[in-house]
Amino acid sequence: MARGAAKRVLLLVGLVLLVAVGAGLYTVRGFIPGPWQRAPVVTEVSEAGAVSADEKLKRLRENGETVRLSGVEFTSYVRYRMAQRFAQDLETPIISFTGGKIRVDGRVPKDKLPLEKLGAAAQFVPDTAEVMVDGTMRMVAPGRAAVRVQDARFAKFAVPRDRYLPLLKGLRLPTDTQLSEDEVGVQLPPGVGSARVENGELVLDR
Repeated sequence: MARGAAKRVLLLVGLVLLVAVGAGLYTVRGFIPGPWQRAPVVTEVSEAGAVSADEKLKRLRENGETVRLSGVEFTSYVRYRMAQRFAQDLETPIISFTGGKIRVDGRVPKDKLPLEKLGAAAQFVPDTAEVMVDGTMRMVAPGRAAVRVQDARFAKFAVPRDRYLPLLKGLRLPTDTQLSEDEVGVQLPPGVGSARVENGELVLDR
């Protein structure tokens, strides 16, 4: 009897120790190498997505590490870190990457549109209209990329190429001399030297 009781006590003590050790390891798991150190996947546009992008960009700037941003992360970065650059021209932008292509969706206030170029259709334009631009990206200089527009839609209607080319011209800077008529220049985030779209992600290098 005494020996059996002792075994049960030892077993109980062992279980308590295992629980205590497990709890301690869980508490300090952030300092122990392993898959649990992986950052959680960001699934929606949010401040958390912007923070995730910030952390990756910091690794790129400080360590020269090549980083990859999902469309959700980059959209979060644009909305929460670059809002002042887009707020007056494009509302609630959504940037997505598919294969090697980039797509930008958003809404444009009516008073920001060159209505004279839309002809009779201008009278049907709502106060804010949905726009979509689909294209590819290439580098033209360190820190400066060009997006070639392959498809553009306004209020869900396809925009003919001869209609959106004058709009792109108005968006280009005087220094964008290397761009073709269907391209618009894009300034990359600080510290980023080059970017490319690959396998549905934005790949950034120093």
